[in-house]
Amino acid sequence: MPVIDIHTHCSPPTRADPLGVAQALRGIPVGKSAVTNYRGLPAVSYHDMSDFDLQQEVCARAGITGRIISNPFAAEVMTAISSKPAIDVVKHVNDRTAAVVALAKSNWGLGTLNPLDASHIAEGERCLGALGFKGLLITSSWHGQFIDGEASFAFWEWAQARQVPIFIHPPRVPIGHEQQMDQYKLDELVGRPFDTAMALARMILSGLFDRYPDVKIAVAHMGGGLLPVIGRLDFGWRLGCDGMPERAVIRCQRRPSDYLAGLYVDTMGFWAPHVRETVEVFGVDRVMFGTDYGPVPIDPEEHVDIVNGLVISAADKEKILWRNAARFFSLDNIA
Repeated sequence: MPVIDIHTHCSPPTRADPLGVAQALRGIPVGKSAVTNYRGLPAVSYHDMSDFDLQQEVCARAGITGRIISNPFAAEVMTAISSKPAIDVVKHVNDRTAAVVALAKSNWGLGTLNPLDASHIAEGERCLGALGFKGLLITSSWHGQFIDGEASFAFWEWAQARQVPIFIHPPRVPIGHEQQMDQYKLDELVGRPFDTAMALARMILSGLFDRYPDVKIAVAHMGGGLLPVIGRLDFGWRLGCDGMPERAVIRCQRRPSDYLAGLYVDTMGFWAPHVRETVEVFGVDRVMFGTDYGPVPIDPEEHVDIVNGLVISAADKEKILWRNAARFFSLDNIA
């Protein structure tokens, strides 16, 4: 049976540094990996992230037959530190991702761009056209700005009209990172899922999904930290906002939890109870298999086992393991 991993990342090293950012991003070698310290947040850059052949081998052993490859942090980080125009950085990242995807016919790719800059929409067209990507990965915030405001409207209008599959992933540096998140890897383990939760909460409460009800969105990490707080969004909406300043008024037309029916999520999280909850809340037709393998070098077979352990039919497991992804991303050449 095919297994499609919608959430994998790969960024092979290159000696060329056309953007002038290598020094700022260079880490301290630790075995085959490296420890980086971007903006004071220590992180391990694991060897697996940059070894495409190893990734293919590990995934094949786990039974994964096809991967959707993306690069979540590069464009947002590199545009912050490069003197080059942001669009040049984004194009460079997309060209490199396309080159990685081309290394195996079983794989597909996602491009990226800044959704707050309408001039990047042309790059989105290049991603879907000349580069052959199956959709776009965007970060839940871009240089600290979330993706629900007026600056994002042109992007969402285009994405809805073109029915572009959008994969929302947290950024390298999340909301709240300055609140002692340099300890215990908290920026990665807690900050990033709640950057995603903040982005989605804003998209719901601001009325963005009422303005653009037909956007195609999948969210990494089972929706990040959204599910634990969705009930709070509901009671905030039910209580109303009488007398509050304009910036604080909730604008969505329906109960916030109603908007979950329009979202897809992946299974990445390594915790079977949360995967079960995700299937219950979003429905078996809106959950897709994802591992975050590469930057998270834990055997992808653990993820396969969690899905196979769900008390659902074999047909529903197939939906999660590959059929939903094939439909959402319009995939071809499925092994």
